[in-house]
Amino acid sequence: MKTISNEMVIAYWWCHRKAYLLSAEPQPSTHPYLTHLNRMRDRARAEVKSQHSGVMSSLQFDPTSGATVFVNPILKSGDLEASCDLLTRVPDTSHTDRFVYEPTLIGGTYHVTTDQKLELAFVGYVLGQLQHKVSATGIVVSANGQAHRVRLGDLYGKVETILNALRESVLVLQPPPAFLIDHCTCCPFRTSCLESAQKEDSLSLLSRMTPKIARAYQKKGIFTVNQLSYTFRPRRSRKPRPNAAVHFKFELQALALRTAQIYVQRLPELPKRSVELFLDIEGIPDQGFDYLVGILVIEDDKSSYHYFWAQSREDELAMWQQALALMSGYPDAPIYHYGSYEAKAIDRLTRVHQVDCVSVKARLLNVNSIIYGRIYFPTRSNGLKDLAKLLGFEWTSSDATGLQSLVWRQQWEDTRSDEYKETLVTYNHEDCQALQVLTKALRRIGDKSDSQTNVEFAGAPSRKATATGNLIHRQFDAILNSAHADYNGKKISFKEAAEGEQAPPKKRGGPIGRTGFCRAVPKPTRVIHLDPVETCPSCPEVSLKPSKRTFARMIIDLVFTKTGCRKTITKYTGIIRYCPSCHRQHPPKITGTAFDRDRKCLFGRSLQAWAIYQRIVLRLSYRLITEMILEQFNESVSPGTLTRIIKDFGSLYSETEKINVQHLLRSPVIHADETKINIQGTEEFVWVFTDGQHVVFRLTETRESDIAHEFLEGYQGVLISDFYAGYDGIACRQQKCLVHLIRDLNNDLWSAPFDREFEMFVAAVKDLLSPILEAVRKYGLKARHLRKFEADVAKFYEKFINGTSSRNELVVKYQKRFQRYEESLFLFISVDDVPWHNNRAENGIRPLAVQRKISGTFFKDVAPSYLLLLGISQTCKYKDKSFLRFLLSEEVDIAAFKPSKRMKTSSVKL
Repeated sequence: MKTISNEMVIAYWWCHRKAYLLSAEPQPSTHPYLTHLNRMRDRARAEVKSQHSGVMSSLQFDPTSGATVFVNPILKSGDLEASCDLLTRVPDTSHTDRFVYEPTLIGGTYHVTTDQKLELAFVGYVLGQLQHKVSATGIVVSANGQAHRVRLGDLYGKVETILNALRESVLVLQPPPAFLIDHCTCCPFRTSCLESAQKEDSLSLLSRMTPKIARAYQKKGIFTVNQLSYTFRPRRSRKPRPNAAVHFKFELQALALRTAQIYVQRLPELPKRSVELFLDIEGIPDQGFDYLVGILVIEDDKSSYHYFWAQSREDELAMWQQALALMSGYPDAPIYHYGSYEAKAIDRLTRVHQVDCVSVKARLLNVNSIIYGRIYFPTRSNGLKDLAKLLGFEWTSSDATGLQSLVWRQQWEDTRSDEYKETLVTYNHEDCQALQVLTKALRRIGDKSDSQTNVEFAGAPSRKATATGNLIHRQFDAILNSAHADYNGKKISFKEAAEGEQAPPKKRGGPIGRTGFCRAVPKPTRVIHLDPVETCPSCPEVSLKPSKRTFARMIIDLVFTKTGCRKTITKYTGIIRYCPSCHRQHPPKITGTAFDRDRKCLFGRSLQAWAIYQRIVLRLSYRLITEMILEQFNESVSPGTLTRIIKDFGSLYSETEKINVQHLLRSPVIHADETKINIQGTEEFVWVFTDGQHVVFRLTETRESDIAHEFLEGYQGVLISDFYAGYDGIACRQQKCLVHLIRDLNNDLWSAPFDREFEMFVAAVKDLLSPILEAVRKYGLKARHLRKFEADVAKFYEKFINGTSSRNELVVKYQKRFQRYEESLFLFISVDDVPWHNNRAENGIRPLAVQRKISGTFFKDVAPSYLLLLGISQTCKYKDKSFLRFLLSEEVDIAAFKPSKRMKTSSVKL
């Protein structure tokens, strides 16, 4: 049986393959950075242990000896062997007359890392088996001698999972497949794993690939980078949103590697400036200390490099002041940097040294943000080293990396040799030069992408042809574009337009239904004579005199009766009078008439309400509504007129929505949900809030939950929602939708039908929920009948959630969900009339989902009014009131609207 040590546990936490290789093969040479960390750790150990000279030291720990401190103890229990730096005797909190030992690790870093906490937990786990009581806490001593107390209770479950996996890996004859991660840069097995990954063409060759994403691709049958490269398909181009989140596409990165081409999602915008600064900072992140600031100044194509060096922390502020003075000397020059380290370093400078860096921060430009998700180079990663080497730039030191710079700095501190300082300055200078080379390449892509043979557009691959080929393509395109029903109107023409020749002028007037179209004057069905104005508003004492001009306007409307509706055309006419004093003309009185209300549109309110009903409730497109008006009422309406009508009614009924919001916030339960819609090519989100009687929609550009927090501010009831994390911070009681939980469990069980452990977990959830939901069906949502299940819920959490540790990925996923939402999953069993599902919100948003499928996209300026009217329509539906009749009634409050009696129906015998 192989012994499991600290090193094995930490190796498995980093990488399963590393743990296997560590136990099966001799370890290759250690990376210089790890050697540096070990040297720092040895120094800290020597300093701390010197304080415990003269105390009992033992390689074999004996918990019954009663020693105060054990130095360098070896803890053995079965196949486990743990070692630590110190074991200190502390009082047992459960028995005043007993004591236990607490482990202490001495680290080589200035901050406590996750692997140090896990190693400490492993020591505490083995120690607990020897002294029959696990340690609740442990101590990690950092490189500066500071002691950090770590809680170990939450880490023991993870330790057990790793130990079980290590015991099973002994039976495995072959090492796990190589999967490259960030830790590989300092791993002793990095060379062999890289060769294995390249041989297998592993997906992990793409630097941003994670095991979770790789498993998702493998479920689709994609196991190699080459296979992944064939899955990229250009999507329909959409209007980009300025602040839209940028998504990285592994398929496009793989395609770039396979074809050795540069693929552009969005062209970079890097205008050339007369003066440009390129910034690179070298520091020690673990200590929060920057020691070298390098600035490359490009002025009229002449370059000069300036560096500023800090011998120690005391010199850091002076170094920064010199660097800021140089950058302030070029107030209009952009400051290019790569990655987030420089921006964070300046933020730390502002916070620690209270230095004003606002003007410098405003000019910072992260070149990596221009590349990420927008430009895909044929490289494994977007690291500056990979990109610059692709462009032909080379560093003087073959092993020049960020980790190696930390080693060089430590060597300089140990020796104060100018050789290491010059190496660091050269490395910093070359980083600035590499950034300049990359910036030039991006500028060329932005300015001359069409002429570069190695640059392709991801959405529309470039097509290159000769002059003759371009002529052929244009003529063939003309043939294809003319292949439609209206062939006679747009015949194929092979004649090239002569230079300076203009197209024939269009006919006067606009097309039917559009602005500029001249409508024939219809014959009115009713004529209303308006009273003339008697006196001039500007000259009250002067009486108006009649003129020879007359006022005449038409309103086309519908009249609804018990048997249907009919079209009416009302003509408003009157005499226009004029003032003999100021010579102004005044039309007849229109205030208070129907024309006064509808004069913004040729069509009356009833016809407008009818059109809105067709759009909102019947979900007809604007084109079909115009065809219906033409066929049924012989009137031509443009889609633009319909959109204007919807916007006008949206403004008119804004007060109705406010009333609905007030009713919602007073209700004991509110259901919330969200969905995405397409707004003229841009993805936005619609939120719905409903209590089953009132419905309100809100539109946002992103899925940020600020709108939900704002809407529900001060709400005292219960919010019912799905498991979207944006709802978690809302300050009210919440009930999570169990339908979503059951659906997710069911889908994952279908995807993993032979996962016995997950199947048993789902069965336990089923056994818990089934009797509860059966009681709900029998007695309703009454707490007096459901509180009896609180004990069952507590037992379920004790046995399957809090009282067990699993290494099954699916089980752990749902354990975390149950832990996170412990208070909101079963609120309905202790509070009356709280539904356990979110069906009301889904029913409220379903009409929008159907309209989204029909329309595809919505207009930006019409969408808010459309959603307002849709919410009113859904509210009328829930209250069993006609939306059309409500619009016709001109009532504002839906509750105050009294619908007419429904028509009685009878069966007719034939």
